[in-house]
Amino acid sequence: MAATPTAGLGGRAIDRPLAVLTLIMAASVTESLVNVLPSFVGALTDVLGLSALRTGLLASADLTGIALATASAVWWLREVSWRRTVFASLSVLLVLNLACLGVTHFWWLLALRLLAGLATGTAFAVALAGVLDTRNADRNTGLMVCMQVIVGAAGVYALDAVPAAWRLNAVYLYIIAWLVPTLALSWLHFPNDPGDRPSEGALQWRKLAGRGTALILGTVLYWLMIGAVWGYLEGVARDAGLSLVQTGEALSIGLIVSLIGSFASAWIGVRLGRALPLIITAIFQIGCLYLLTRLSHYESPVMAFYVINTVFQIFWSYVIAYFIIVFNDVDPSGRFVAFYGTACHSALAVGPYVGALLIVKGRYTPLMWFGIVALLVCYGCFLGAVWLNRIRLQTPMIASRA
Repeated sequence: MAATPTAGLGGRAIDRPLAVLTLIMAASVTESLVNVLPSFVGALTDVLGLSALRTGLLASADLTGIALATASAVWWLREVSWRRTVFASLSVLLVLNLACLGVTHFWWLLALRLLAGLATGTAFAVALAGVLDTRNADRNTGLMVCMQVIVGAAGVYALDAVPAAWRLNAVYLYIIAWLVPTLALSWLHFPNDPGDRPSEGALQWRKLAGRGTALILGTVLYWLMIGAVWGYLEGVARDAGLSLVQTGEALSIGLIVSLIGSFASAWIGVRLGRALPLIITAIFQIGCLYLLTRLSHYESPVMAFYVINTVFQIFWSYVIAYFIIVFNDVDPSGRFVAFYGTACHSALAVGPYVGALLIVKGRYTPLMWFGIVALLVCYGCFLGAVWLNRIRLQTPMIASRA
């Protein structure tokens, strides 16, 4: 049973359609740079011509800022005016992206992107908590992931069509283009108060210790795997004999088709529970990584990569909503879920560096096996947290019967 508001609270402002749309938009736009990160990294390389280390630092700056802001959210998330906080954060984010236009100095750009990450993380923490406070939290979380995929897919297509010399500014302008309508919606329709949660008093850290640690570890491992494996998937394909054009087409098609996964999670919700979706996804994703270790052995490696990559991305989009839902189940006050953003973005920031260390003599097989082990432990952590949460919920019922 999720720790979300009940159906009897249907008259709340947070459950109005425009409020839900605003929450989903805010939670999606704040992930826009993350979702177009490959294009951002490519633009940094094309325009600034930096070393790999400096390019990596700039690519990680936003993620680091988001991780820091979401880590602090557990202390202020339920104490501030949501509408004012989100509007102020998104406004600052818009100004910072405008300030980045034309900036080529490394240290100035690094400082601006770190500040942009702090503003992004503040708005993201509030918006994510708001989505989970709605009456249909499972459905709305799935729709949020759908919107994030749409923003990412549209960005990848649009930014790849821009001439190389303009791509970096185009990234900032693309984010601004989404921020403007989201700001208008936030000013008019963002709920000023959270949903009804027992958030008074200090967070009960001891009660959350086992489940919370398992979830943070599982999330770190999952997004570390994504940052490492996804960042070098193009190299895996090229190593198997695919051309750059074939690889790009496969990755783009997989991203679009992955909408099936996020729509499925929004439609199915928690009717299958928490554990079954996690188990199904683990089987398919681990299977996909194993098949990628044998990509060069297939008669048609091009078709094999298209299929394997597409299946992996479908389940990637499908499972994110369940990760967030399980996080939400742990803490009735709705504050612990902010750590999902911390674990996710901090792991993404270091993932590409870890991936580089696992490419041995140009071979990507060790990287794939790292991904397989990381997924096994990740899903074990999430399933353990689901089991511990069931025990916690059943204990008061057993005691009352006794």
